Amino acid sequence: TGEGPKTIVPSSATAKITCRLVPGQNPATLMQSLRSHLESLLLPGLTMEFQDQHGGQPLVFATDSPFMQAARTAIERAFGTAPVMIREGGSIPVVATFRDVPGVDTLLLGWGQNTDNLHSPDEHFSVADFHRGTLASALLWAELAK
Repeated sequence: TGEGPKTIVPSSATAKITCRLVPGQNPATLMQSLRSHLESLLLPGLTMEFQDQHGGQPLVFATDSPFMQAARTAIERAFGTAPVMIREGGSIPVVATFRDVPGVDTLLLGWGQNTDNLHSPDEHFSVADFHRGTLASALLWAELAK
């Protein structure tokens, strides 16, 4: 602590690694490959502790499903413009269960803008988008009921 240079070599180091998978990748296989690669880089006399925290199956949602079409309609009505369909990474492992166990399509909808700095410094979300997102959610139920 304090000012000035430090002339010691720390006795330990830690790192956190997050991997975003794509469809076709297996979380367990990826973790084993990562572990093996890191172990191959260890210098003699050093040790490594590897903690696999959690993982989830990668997903891609069908953009042509009736559910997605209903969402597009609701979003366009609420926001006044057609939504832009993009692939977006995320880490919500339970979403695969939501899709696979009941065997139905799943929707993940975001109401923010690409300028909102999601999960970054100065992250923000406008009150106007909150209201439009709330309206889109209500309109989605009406669309799904058709």
